[in-house]
Amino acid sequence: MDEFVKFINSGVLAPFKRWGTKWSLWPVHLVTACCGAEFAHAFACGYDGERIGALSYGIARQTNLIIVEGAITRKMAKVLRITWEQMPDPKFVIVMGACGLNGGIFWNGYNLVKPSEVVPVDFFIPGCPPTPEALLRGIRQLQKKLETGDAESSADFYDLKLKKGKLPKFLPKSPKKISVNPCIVIDRRREVDWETGKKLLESFKVLKVENMVITAKNRIALRVSADRIREVASELRKMGFDHVKSVNVIDLPAEGKFIVEYHISSYSIREFMPVILNLFAEIPRAKPEVDSLSDIFPSADYMEREMQDLFGVVFRGNPWKGKFLLAPDTPENPLRKDFKLQEEVYVGD
Repeated sequence: MDEFVKFINSGVLAPFKRWGTKWSLWPVHLVTACCGAEFAHAFACGYDGERIGALSYGIARQTNLIIVEGAITRKMAKVLRITWEQMPDPKFVIVMGACGLNGGIFWNGYNLVKPSEVVPVDFFIPGCPPTPEALLRGIRQLQKKLETGDAESSADFYDLKLKKGKLPKFLPKSPKKISVNPCIVIDRRREVDWETGKKLLESFKVLKVENMVITAKNRIALRVSADRIREVASELRKMGFDHVKSVNVIDLPAEGKFIVEYHISSYSIREFMPVILNLFAEIPRAKPEVDSLSDIFPSADYMEREMQDLFGVVFRGNPWKGKFLLAPDTPENPLRKDFKLQEEVYVGD
């Protein structure tokens, strides 16, 4: 961005260009997280960001400053870049909040990128959340950069001196802990004290499921083998259970398997509306394939695609191929438990 500052500070019209740019920083804000609240606070009546020449604006093609508020995912990176490219020159970027600086609490997430890797950034405003004062301070620093041509920090930081090869005791250890997966308990039985449950248990006997358990009022778990999941789902559809609320995958690497579960309910039969059926099956982790239910329950289609992206479970019969939820460059199957996340490393001088 230095060439833009040089342009503003060069030529016979430089004083006018500096004056006009300094007092017309109208930020378009790209909000992906909670920093948008601090941005709004800074421009509300309490702080009145407009008094220093910054007017919150919403049209990228008619402004010269973008303020990134929050984490930028791989998919949002494209949006950020397009927004920045639509802005006329000279243009500037401020990133606010810990998520924008280094990912914040999501710093080692598989889906995050740093805004500075997508667009050139002039100033970073740290904090979680950063205060409205800090945001206005950052805008003032950009104005000073326009005046002098030099970017200066408005805060001083001290260096932590470490003895060579030694780390202080207060440095945190890695929170990651590898442990054997606990088994999933699905046979916690309880008395059937609701009439609809009694009727359903009686009618479900024809399904010949491996295990049928009342887990709570209006909650029934049906365990089936993977090769019978479509057969049982078709019968449930005939009974009036007409949609899937969610599709989940539970990863059990220590047991070498996945559990695929569908939460099924009904909109068409009033008596069944409060009831949620958990239809689930186990599939081998080495070859994670199961028949799709998207033609029986169309609402399952989107969620099966998500699970295929995140866990690598193949839903046979679902026509979708390729990545659906994730950006093209996202690592494969990032929600599997053996997916390697980045870890913090501390070293001495």
